Amino acid sequence: MSVSTQAQKLGFTVTGKLMPREGKEPPRRCRYYEDEAGNLYIVRRGILTIVAANGKVY
Repeated sequence: MSVSTQAQKLGFTVTGKLMPREGKEPPRRCRYYEDEAGNLYIVRRGILTIVAANGKVY
């Protein structure tokens, strides 16, 4: 399931283009993405966590 699809199930809409964010942890542990609004998407073991630009966590 894509990050965008998982975000929609949480009631969150990806703003603009979703881009990989480098420099956090090794890709095999977590994957980080960021959209054009500055929202951070973290995927770990298939579970999505969203940290919105305003600091709210989904």
